[in-house]
Amino acid sequence: MTLGELIDVHTHVVPKKFPANPAPATNQRWPCLCQHSPDRATIEFGGKPFRELDARSWDIDSRIEAMDRDRVSAQVLSPMPELLSYWFPADEGLELARHVNAEIAEMVARSPERFFGFATVPLQEPALAARELSRLKQEGFKGIEIGSNVNGLLLADPCFDEFFAEAERLALALFVHALHPIGAERLAAFPELVPYAAFPLDTGLAAIALIRAGHLERFPTLRIGFSHGGGALSSLVHRLHQGWLMTEHFGGQLPCSPRSYAARFYYDSLVYDAKYLQTLIADFAAGQFFAGSDFPYAIEQKDLHGFVTGAGVTDDLFAGTAKRFLGVL
Repeated sequence: MTLGELIDVHTHVVPKKFPANPAPATNQRWPCLCQHSPDRATIEFGGKPFRELDARSWDIDSRIEAMDRDRVSAQVLSPMPELLSYWFPADEGLELARHVNAEIAEMVARSPERFFGFATVPLQEPALAARELSRLKQEGFKGIEIGSNVNGLLLADPCFDEFFAEAERLALALFVHALHPIGAERLAAFPELVPYAAFPLDTGLAAIALIRAGHLERFPTLRIGFSHGGGALSSLVHRLHQGWLMTEHFGGQLPCSPRSYAARFYYDSLVYDAKYLQTLIADFAAGQFFAGSDFPYAIEQKDLHGFVTGAGVTDDLFAGTAKRFLGVL
């Protein structure tokens, strides 16, 4: 690691093209990228516009130009979360996942010194998702991006244990990103609040459930990272600790305080406030934060290098923690 090296672990890509909808009569949410010009496009799901994009989402040269301008040494490429596609039948989800993963692998191969890849797998069928991991490891992926829930099912549900066990065996990192969060229906009158308020709530619930289910006891070497600084976890974990005390360690099922487990997860820096980030690093999970921006979307942390520098922390936040999380130290 060189002085000033900065790895952005939280970035997204969208392929320039997608395979044809395998079941157009029944599948109403298949993605399509509708290009308006060489550097502008709209991604649609089932023919409905979802988000305006620019070439940085699919073009490596445009991406590297932006990285150089922003003083970012390397990025981890993850799919746009809506492409995780857990709502499709498993075979269709696998087809789309393999296409997206192949596109990411090609991007990484074009500039391996600047990019790492996170893949997606069809978690709507956990056994199938687990079987995909060995191949993805062989293809050079450093981890898997997973949603904060799978069609409303908590990640702590026992049906996912096989997937977690295989990810641990293969030393693949898991990056948890908010997806179709709890509470979104209550915000129907204010849908613009979903990514700002409901996303961090769902991320926090996902983390708390994994803590309560004892995942870090059963999968002690599994590296799990959470987007958006862990969302609401930092405020909820103290209340969870009180519950742990009052229930005699949840009936003896959880040997350590929830706070100690939270300090073993990884988190990105995407909290938009340098002082809050300083507090999280000092009091919540020292040494477990890596840089993340949500590039290249409008909500991204602008000037990630300046933001991380302004937090006044060690170079772990620049690259050291990211390398531990990715398993490339």
